[in-house]
Amino acid sequence: MNYRAALERWAQNRRDRGWREDKPPTDIWIEYHATHAQLVYSGRCRIDQLSRDDMLTLDTHAHLLLDPGRAQIRYLFWRPAAVETEWGPRRMDLITGETRMPA
Repeated sequence: MNYRAALERWAQNRRDRGWREDKPPTDIWIEYHATHAQLVYSGRCRIDQLSRDDMLTLDTHAHLLLDPGRAQIRYLFWRPAAVETEWGPRRMDLITGETRMPA
């Protein structure tokens, strides 16, 4: 199944809801959505508190946010977080709707 149409609809929905697509700031807590193929990773973090040592797997905040090109992230949406506590990343499949939270 071609996921591109679902991905484009999802991205437009984020834009319509006011999510930003520019580079996220490092000095505030943010909520984010990052897409890799048909998967959407969502979470909350503060980028300047992330460790580059965590960049080995795609399921980490650091890999997604510090080096989105290496992680092959197509879209990265963010907004300031209302709560200053780390959460996620949660992974959702746009085609099946399957969701996975980290252990």
